[in-house]
Amino acid sequence: MLLRVVCRDGKVSPDPLRTSPGRGAWVHLFCAVRAVERGSFRWAFKRERPVDGSELLIYISSKLKSKVSEPLDGNYEMDAKVMTLK
Repeated sequence: MLLRVVCRDGKVSPDPLRTSPGRGAWVHLFCAVRAVERGSFRWAFKRERPVDGSELLIYISSKLKSKVSEPLDGNYEMDAKVMTLK
């Protein structure tokens, strides 16, 4: 599932309804965690300083709470055949 995110006041926020104005970025839920860790949203939103992704991480962990038994730290496996969590 791709999620649209926007950057407001230096914070990356989820935009699940896809209605927020401004530059948006599309990211897969699992890839968003890695993007926050790497600081990739800074480049996606053409910012000079790093952006805060904590609000996005809270949103993702609440959405995936039923699918992931442990915190989203990148230690998960996916079944490549059906693209679901094992």
